[in-house]
Amino acid sequence: MSSAKVAPSKGRKTFTPRPARSAEERLPKLYRSLTDQVDDGYFTNAIKTCKKILILDPKSQAAYQTLLFLHLQTDDYSSAITLLDNAPKDSKDSFEFERAYCFYRLHREKEALSLIEGKEGRKIYHLEAQIKYRLGEYQRAQEIYDDLLVDVNSSSSEHSDILTNLNATTSHQTFSTSTYKSHLSTTDDLENSVPSLPTGWSKVPSTDKKSISANAPKTAPSSNAKATADKEKKGKDGEKKRKHKLPKGAVVGKPFTEDPERWIPLKQRASYISAQAKKKGGKESMGTGFTQGSTAQPSHTSGGGGGGGGGKNKKGKRK
Repeated sequence: MSSAKVAPSKGRKTFTPRPARSAEERLPKLYRSLTDQVDDGYFTNAIKTCKKILILDPKSQAAYQTLLFLHLQTDDYSSAITLLDNAPKDSKDSFEFERAYCFYRLHREKEALSLIEGKEGRKIYHLEAQIKYRLGEYQRAQEIYDDLLVDVNSSSSEHSDILTNLNATTSHQTFSTSTYKSHLSTTDDLENSVPSLPTGWSKVPSTDKKSISANAPKTAPSSNAKATADKEKKGKDGEKKRKHKLPKGAVVGKPFTEDPERWIPLKQRASYISAQAKKKGGKESMGTGFTQGSTAQPSHTSGGGGGGGGGKNKKGKRK
């Protein structure tokens, strides 16, 4: 085969690929798509769009902050921390609160507390109260919620959230300080319910008392219980599945007399015939006998003129 290129036909045009569009042309369309995706709640697609924008424009603060918001909104806190570790160089905000919140949601409370320590603001106080509550410092969490409740409008959603958290904190604080005592037995109850000591405990020296419980003989099972268990085990092992069912009335291990007419059809057996005779008043049914096909001949009664005379119209054999 020749390696020469085939010349294109005169009527067909050669394909010319379009040049790649520049970042300035692609970014406006990506930003419009990102806005629509966030507004409509398509967060997974919005995350992909943010990453495309950051590839074209790594310094975009809008795309970076939107991507961080999307990770927090989808509860992907590990990805949010990774994004915070790779923040743009020109970023003015350190996002310490967002990092502390991610640590709190990942159950790294002490790291979160170290980031917000000494800082002020309502969101800082809310996060600190939640961390204190999780660490079991209910008194401090209750104080923070009391301070937050003073400066909040009673008709706002924040007011109801603070009340819910405050009630939970107060109940835990009350239980840990006083309520738990009501669930404990008094000294008198404990003394009255002391378990009995092993036999011979008082006669044994104190050094050997610890070995009594370890070396105490185990109680042997009763003879009746042992016999019952052996019988059940033997019964389970001895039972075998039978290939054929036993005849009616037969019992394993007991003598059994088989019916001698078991091979004769049911309607020809003596027991069946006698039963039918009783039902019909002693009259046996026609065609029923001990041999298949036997029938009873009907009896003829002689008339007044004799059996051979017959009528006048009866033709006899010519002589």
